[in-house]
Amino acid sequence: MLRILIIFLVLIAGIIVGPLLANHQGSVLFQVAGYRISTSLTAFVIIEIIFCVLLYVFFVILRTLVTSHTLFSEWVNISSRKKAIKRFEQAQGYLLAGEDDKALKLLEKSAKCKQNRVLSHLQAAQIEINHDQLKSANNHLEQIKQPCPPEYQFAFHLVQLKLQLKSQLYESAKENVEKLLDENPRNREVLRLAYLLFNECADYQALIEILPSMYKANAYTTEQLDKIKHVAYTARIKQLLAKNNAIELKSWWNEQPKAIRHNNEYKLLIEGNDN
Repeated sequence: MLRILIIFLVLIAGIIVGPLLANHQGSVLFQVAGYRISTSLTAFVIIEIIFCVLLYVFFVILRTLVTSHTLFSEWVNISSRKKAIKRFEQAQGYLLAGEDDKALKLLEKSAKCKQNRVLSHLQAAQIEINHDQLKSANNHLEQIKQPCPPEYQFAFHLVQLKLQLKSQLYESAKENVEKLLDENPRNREVLRLAYLLFNECADYQALIEILPSMYKANAYTTEQLDKIKHVAYTARIKQLLAKNNAIELKSWWNEQPKAIRHNNEYKLLIEGNDN
């Protein structure tokens, strides 16, 4: 940066001093709407420099007015907040109408203002996750990762978990799921995401452990939950049978509820392996 500044100053000095030393300053001619204005090149360059300096001073003064606690700055901030609120509200309408692209553009503009910044980033990330734009979604989450207000922490971790599942970051997702289950063990969305994770990782024991909460929270319909339970127990029994450890299998089996131990299908699965 310093080198560029030095080169720039040398060029300006050359344009001004060069013609003076050569005793020939050149000329610049302007013709606008029938008027002709003629001046020397040196004078023109000096005027340009003065104009740029004045423009910079005006910019500094204007920035100071905007950032200071003046009536002008308050008016600018209020105007910006109103625009952000309007964009955010319009984005909600587009989301309800299924026009995700339009909603995303408005949310990205709304996120530039403090008003609705966190929610705008979260909703934008959610849209991009749904459309497999994982890199952009991660960028939105990074914008609010550190300064995320406490009231939005739960929503942030939910969206983050969805991104981790889509990105197949299962180790990070497991840590996130454990934290969310500790904080909100009956939350339907948390339970559904936990089910997706445990099923994807073939962690059927963990899935079995959250089944009672899934039933109580009505995470899915009863018919769907019954199917999930059947698949989970069948897969878990097969996992234990594959270990060829009769003691571990018997210990696990005895810990299960009576309804499971009296299920003939599960019993036949175990007994068939013994034979």
